[in-house]
Amino acid sequence: MASDPRRRLKILRALRRTDHRYVWLRATAQTVSLAILLVVPLSGFARVDLWGGEHRLFFQPVSFRPALAGVLAAISALYVVTFLSNVVAGRLFCGWGCPVGQLNRMAEILDTPRLERRSWITGHLRGASIGLLFVVSMMLWWVDPRVFVAGSLEAASIAWGLLLLLTGWSFAHGRWWRWRFCMSACPIGLYYSFVSPASWFGVNFRNQQQSCIECNACDNICPVDLKPRELSRAVPARGGLSIADAPGRNHCLECGDCVRACEWMVGLKGEGPVPLLLGYYSGPQRIVDQIGLERRVT
Repeated sequence: MASDPRRRLKILRALRRTDHRYVWLRATAQTVSLAILLVVPLSGFARVDLWGGEHRLFFQPVSFRPALAGVLAAISALYVVTFLSNVVAGRLFCGWGCPVGQLNRMAEILDTPRLERRSWITGHLRGASIGLLFVVSMMLWWVDPRVFVAGSLEAASIAWGLLLLLTGWSFAHGRWWRWRFCMSACPIGLYYSFVSPASWFGVNFRNQQQSCIECNACDNICPVDLKPRELSRAVPARGGLSIADAPGRNHCLECGDCVRACEWMVGLKGEGPVPLLLGYYSGPQRIVDQIGLERRVT
């Protein structure tokens, strides 16, 4: 059964009151992702210019076909990098480096209970800015940025219209579709879920010292409706492109929200070491298999 998204929003609201290492790590990962998307076309390493024909490849002017081949090769190279990261660490890119996920997070702020007006305004501005930057980074692979200021009335109108349309769509995605896209519609993420998902890195539950307080905060905060303490258990059909009966670990975005909530709750209670962790497995951990039996592995 899907969890109540309002519970996630309430926990996120509480977590925002304190600083956390994941906030800065995620911001760094997002900056790197967007920087790569911007630098490749702006530097002339690879770009197709559908406006003025100023195609670039390896920083040199070329004709359309080599430029197109370069853009496709660059996109393929980015895919290979994220695929290899998936082999090593599962859907870590989905939870940390994907700009779509960041759009979702920005939009969630707007649904926070009892949100102050100032935060409501800044939340809209931040969400729109992230969406705008993401769309610009995509468009620059296919058009010279000068079209926005030096293009003919028709060319500039098309460029600005497309920019505003896609930015509005990205903002609307974060506001209304949000994590359901990641759960059942993202073709890349779902492909990663079933092609060499990492089995030694991710969210893991180690409760040897019985420090779990059974608060269910980890379940309530998961953006894709998983149970972080039972990620080895098969997950039923989730709709869309997702495949039924795969382990929850395959679907996990490894965003760390559950770990952050666990750290916060266990810290409040002062019950001991945090049982929910994100990283490489080491030592024994509790695993719940598909028939619900607990066992320990080393």
